[in-house]
Amino acid sequence: MVGENKFPRKRWRLLIGIACLLVTIVGASVLFVSEFAQRQAKASPGNHLIATTPTVKLTPKVQSQLTPQPLFSDSFVDNSNGWYTSQEAGYTRTLSNGLLTLSGTNHTTLVESLPTSNTFNDFSITVTFTLLQADNHDSAGLYLRGDSNLDHDYRVDINGDNTYAISKESLDESHNLKTTPLVSPTHTPSLRPVGQQNTLTVMMKGSTLTMTLNGTQVKSVTDTDYTHGQIALFVDQGSTSTTVTATFSSIVIWPVPEESSDAP
Repeated sequence: MVGENKFPRKRWRLLIGIACLLVTIVGASVLFVSEFAQRQAKASPGNHLIATTPTVKLTPKVQSQLTPQPLFSDSFVDNSNGWYTSQEAGYTRTLSNGLLTLSGTNHTTLVESLPTSNTFNDFSITVTFTLLQADNHDSAGLYLRGDSNLDHDYRVDINGDNTYAISKESLDESHNLKTTPLVSPTHTPSLRPVGQQNTLTVMMKGSTLTMTLNGTQVKSVTDTDYTHGQIALFVDQGSTSTTVTATFSSIVIWPVPEESSDAP
């Protein structure tokens, strides 16, 4: 009886061993098939990885100042800039109807400084004006790079005889005003006569003064004495007229453009 009971136990052990072996084989087969399917999926054309080159956007270099702003401007619509206006013996300064009017009867120079505490070194100034009443010895124009008393400055005159002149003013050893001509009175077809409107542009850059009348460059001179200072308008009455009068309808001062250091 003991021998008969041992034989079935051996048979069960054999069956269990065979079952375990089959489970192992099936599991290994499933794992193999799964890995093979994954490799095929990676190798299929639809799943290829495509290398792309990033797009580089080229943006233009932004200028530091796209639109230059004037250093000073006025069209004389009102007196918001604070021009000095007065009517005194021999002097008249008025601002109305879009015009700044300077008139003198005392045979000297009537000065109207810009209503600003700023001084100017390199700049381009454009004034539109009319010399309304003047004889051959009267003038209107600009002081440029002047000191506080206009004892040292450059002066541009538009004369009643239809000429222009450029001079340098200083004080001599006795502290008397000394005028050094840089350009003697000169005729030019670009200058319109008394009673007609003119547009005067003067560019000061370094030691060079360049003058333009009604869109035409008429003169360029060089002087190294004065590098900065105030700007003023003026009318000057000579010894022979009864009155000198000029009206100014606009003034604008621009910074001089810097020369580009970029290669062409």
